[in-house]
Amino acid sequence: MPRRALLVGVNEYPNLPSRYRLHGCVNDVEAMAYILETVAGFARDDITLLRDQEATRDRILDELGRLSDQAVPGDVVVFHFSGHGSQMTDREGDEADGLDETIVPSDSGRRPYPNRDITDDELYDWLRELTEKTDNVVVVADCCHSGTISRDPFGEPSRWVEPDERPVEELPPSPFGPEAAEALRGGSRDLGASGWLPLGKRYVVIAGCQDDESSYELDALEDPQLKHGALTYFLTQEIARARPGATYVDVFEKASVQVTARYPRQHPQLEGTRDRELFGVRDLQPMRYVAVSGRSGQTVTLAAGAAHGMTSGSQWTVYPPGTQHVDGQTRPLGRVTVTAVRAVDADASIDEEGDPIAAGARAVEALRPIAEPRLGVEVVTPPGHDAAKEALLRALRSSQLVEPAGEAGGASVRASVVPARSEAGEDDPVPQLGPVSQPVWAVVGKDGRLAMPVHRVDEPDVQFILLENLEALARYRRLLALANPNPDSALQGKLEVTLLRRSGSGWDEATPDPASGQVAFAEGDEIALRVVNHHTGPVWVALLDFGLTGRIGLVHPPSGPSERVDPPTARTPGSRLEIGTRAGSELILGFPDDFPYVKDPTDTEPQAAVEVFKVFATTGRPVDFSPMLQGAFRGLRGDEEESELEEVLAGSLAPGTRDVRRRQGPMATDQDWTTVDIPFELRR
Repeated sequence: MPRRALLVGVNEYPNLPSRYRLHGCVNDVEAMAYILETVAGFARDDITLLRDQEATRDRILDELGRLSDQAVPGDVVVFHFSGHGSQMTDREGDEADGLDETIVPSDSGRRPYPNRDITDDELYDWLRELTEKTDNVVVVADCCHSGTISRDPFGEPSRWVEPDERPVEELPPSPFGPEAAEALRGGSRDLGASGWLPLGKRYVVIAGCQDDESSYELDALEDPQLKHGALTYFLTQEIARARPGATYVDVFEKASVQVTARYPRQHPQLEGTRDRELFGVRDLQPMRYVAVSGRSGQTVTLAAGAAHGMTSGSQWTVYPPGTQHVDGQTRPLGRVTVTAVRAVDADASIDEEGDPIAAGARAVEALRPIAEPRLGVEVVTPPGHDAAKEALLRALRSSQLVEPAGEAGGASVRASVVPARSEAGEDDPVPQLGPVSQPVWAVVGKDGRLAMPVHRVDEPDVQFILLENLEALARYRRLLALANPNPDSALQGKLEVTLLRRSGSGWDEATPDPASGQVAFAEGDEIALRVVNHHTGPVWVALLDFGLTGRIGLVHPPSGPSERVDPPTARTPGSRLEIGTRAGSELILGFPDDFPYVKDPTDTEPQAAVEVFKVFATTGRPVDFSPMLQGAFRGLRGDEEESELEEVLAGSLAPGTRDVRRRQGPMATDQDWTTVDIPFELRR
């Protein structure tokens, strides 16, 4: 089927103040182009990239029109925009708040420069025309139309420009004539939670955040100098990892959990035909591989980089060009180890070689480093607090989970002493704290928000309290990100997990709220899960709760190792485990007493936050998950050998080592594992 894409990335905005310059938008669209070409089957000639000065209003609209003109039934069409979003005065009178949502082309500006924004009305008009020809349309908006100055300056840039509220007469005329404008005013605008486009059944919208949130840029985990939009970074990784038949919701849920783990106030949104197969492609190749794109001496170039999940130190087995399937009879060319990772490709040294490895060969991941770098903490204090700063730095250097920034990479959080003040300016540290009666330590994340409660500087042993909280944050992020990277895991897709809500005396499947796209519960609601085993043998299941304040709790079993769930039989397609449905085992939702840590001036009522349940399933024997709750792995139990999952947990948790742990050969059939993340929104 024909596939076409328009990918727009804008870092440079010459008609806006320099503070609005972005860094990761061009990287975003180049990474997406790579994914569309190598994973989704798009021809390179059918992918149009507009970067920086190319991405003017007229050029974007011309290219969108060309996509619509060329489309025929069955086409797959992708429009991706990475850049600033904003709002402007509504010229058609169809917006209740008097503002249109917009994307900001490179030639748009604010007073005294002309406004060249493209409004949501214009995008929807294009989308309505296009979907009359094909319903395989995907819109990715890694930007936002809401922002705030109530953030610590340490926060990463958000992709937002202040609204242009000039009177209509000072703006360019509406592109819609009187009849079209009247139709817009009378039309139904049942917007999804992203606020970009009306909900529809003929297209997919993947947005960086909810309509009252910000979309952030991040440092790539593999290279702090490499910037991407948080949504695009994790989305392209999950698309690259997706198995044949994966749907939009399959990859979105994994990506969105990672975004929110790093930016708690950013909740990506998926709207529209969420259960459609990725890009409408049904004939994906059965073997996932990375192509060898070149060779120089004993170094080969692999055609995948940081945006696709490539990891420095990972080892890859290389097979001849055209290899479609690997089994015990498939003879490899050799093995390579990745030594340098860039945005969309990587260098690897040749460790073993039989027949020559050359461009066109296919590499399959064999071993992956498990341990992650320690959490980098930047420490900032005003004059007069040198002793407090040095005490915290000494505590950080004693940890194997966190460390002072600069000793091994960039900072993920900033710990600041906020001095006593009568009021807070926008350039002051942690302005959302407002007036401060005595100096306090405050820790903020890359979203510029508090990552944990504040503590008085004169509190006894405060440096160790901060260290304990920072180590808890490091464990939380590492464990939430845990997933089996082996694409050939026998448990892949074999665990069916359903979220349930109380309905009278029974239980119904908890379906997403049509407006937000999230499964939502209210404080005080009862919640339950059903786990069905579709594997050929028994699995052992545990359920952990990743709460709103860094807590990791064991939900099921209440204590002890994981619970056995038997395989399917001739009578039933799969055995099941129900958690929380039995009397006396009810799970009742509630907000922690200390959440949020401080009431932000931009917080809306009622408050809402995303919590995550994570299901762990293993084969072979049950696993004790108590080390995850205590934050320190206990090591071997008796004379038993560790399961592979326990080795992974040790690599994520153990404070006694910084060594990278690797798989030591093929995965044992009796020691397989998988995880399933179940995010849901909790509302007051």
